[in-house]
Amino acid sequence: MRCKQIVLNYFKRHGFRYALGVAFVVTSTVLTAILPNLVGQTVDAIKNASNAGDLSQLSLVRQLALKMVLCAFGSFIARFIWRYLIHGFTRSVELNLRQTLFTHLQKLSADFYVKNNTGDLITRSILDTQVIRMMLGMGLVGIIDVTTIIAVTIPYMVSTANLKLTMMAVIPLPFLLFALVKLRTIMRRRFMVVQAAVSDISSKVQENMTGIRVIKAFAQEESENLHFEELSKAKWKAEMSMVRISSIINPISSQAFGIVFSIFLFVGGRMVIDGNLTLGEFTAFNTYIAYLMGPINRVSRIIQIWQRGIVSMQRLDKIFASSPTVTDKNADSSITTLKPISVKVKLDSFIYPGTDTPVLQNIRFSLAPGEVLAIMGPTGSGKTTLINMFMRIWNAPKASVFLSNHAVERIPLDVLRNSIAYVPQDTFLFSDSIENNIIFYDENITPEDAQTAAQVAVIHDNIMEFEKQYQTAVGERGMTLSGGQKQRISIARALARKPSLLLLDDCLSAVDAETEHAILSNLREYIRHCTTILVTHRIAAAGLADRILILSEDGHQLALGTHDELMASSPEYRQLVELAGQSKEELKNA
Repeated sequence: MRCKQIVLNYFKRHGFRYALGVAFVVTSTVLTAILPNLVGQTVDAIKNASNAGDLSQLSLVRQLALKMVLCAFGSFIARFIWRYLIHGFTRSVELNLRQTLFTHLQKLSADFYVKNNTGDLITRSILDTQVIRMMLGMGLVGIIDVTTIIAVTIPYMVSTANLKLTMMAVIPLPFLLFALVKLRTIMRRRFMVVQAAVSDISSKVQENMTGIRVIKAFAQEESENLHFEELSKAKWKAEMSMVRISSIINPISSQAFGIVFSIFLFVGGRMVIDGNLTLGEFTAFNTYIAYLMGPINRVSRIIQIWQRGIVSMQRLDKIFASSPTVTDKNADSSITTLKPISVKVKLDSFIYPGTDTPVLQNIRFSLAPGEVLAIMGPTGSGKTTLINMFMRIWNAPKASVFLSNHAVERIPLDVLRNSIAYVPQDTFLFSDSIENNIIFYDENITPEDAQTAAQVAVIHDNIMEFEKQYQTAVGERGMTLSGGQKQRISIARALARKPSLLLLDDCLSAVDAETEHAILSNLREYIRHCTTILVTHRIAAAGLADRILILSEDGHQLALGTHDELMASSPEYRQLVELAGQSKEELKNA
């Protein structure tokens, strides 16, 4: 769905509030346009009263003054109401649009995030939705306001003076509007550059804040400052290109009306002297010219708001046009549970989208419910890729990965992922309390479940040492915790779900040998009824498995079997054991 359609749908459902606000915009503008006419009548009444000594004119002055007060107050009330209605409505549109965008981003698959920068997506989610809100607010209201002012003011000018004077006063109007319309394409292109520059800065800030420890460790603050300065200068140049346009337009429009104003002072003054125009009419007409100058000077700003809004819509459309590659399109809705889970893999080859090199080839294995498989191999051998196929982070080739005798593409995504718990290689914690990181918004997990899982992950005692214990905030991405603590909290989060399939991706790399031994001992008891696939580089961790799968550097399956079988048949596995300094007896005692 396009951004424009999302906005229009919201207008269709809730547009009455906006329409009512527009009615008050028109009301406020009309009431304000009446004031110069009343001022002119008042001037004439005062002049007549002073010249003829007619006291009845003073009564007329009082009536006109009361009307001016009522018009001014009515305009104020109408202005207050329309600003409340329209600004409130456009902020609701912004909220709806941003929520729709976030929901869409949540649905997109991993390949989308490989191609798109996080900082850019943040900018589009925050800044571009704000710009669209401004377009629908001050941008659209500005058009209505300017149109109403012109439509109301010109008839008043004709009735106050004559058509000839009015035509003279509005001569610049069509030329200025024509020039602005011609400039809108240039503005749009330059705003596209500005928005892209903002995204680059956002991406850089996000990247640096995330990697600040690495930057400081390598003393690269100065080089990063220089890079950020280059990005800031690029944005400044893009903004200055827009400033140059507005710097030309605004003075031209002001100067044009200034000339008109000067001519009218001479022509209108002669008409007053000749008795063809009263002083009050002269004052009213003069005020109307000034009244017209305001909205005309705002037209360039309104066009800028609209062009920027159109650019932001186009930027969001690029996201909305992206579709998830992992969907429930071929899912069987009759599959509602996977408990218990058996596993079968018969994968001939897997290639990442947009590449030509196979990452995995000729993978064959099966697991009965409750069995444990360890996957070992060098870095880059496809271990994590294989793990991700079970959750359909990446789509496996059809009929190549089966859970409980169902091809994974036939299992509804919510059923599939609610049956699996995953501990990633790169541990991620949210900026929240430890308890919330373990429970992870799952209503079925109690604080007691979280503590039990933490005990299995050998992190409970560490948590109790903190001042706020399980309510301790961990900071962004868990920055207040050590690498081992983050890994163990991540393990606890997975165990608390009591999954049917547990996927552990090299999740003990940051813990010491003693802690690893304690965790493995706990896991051996805890996962007896849970099918488990464990990616590891450590022989001790592989000792938890019923079978071990060995992958080559290019993703081929080299061997599959128990420890004893692999010691007898696999030179690659024997080499791993020798490198780890482990004998068969040491493995059994691990």
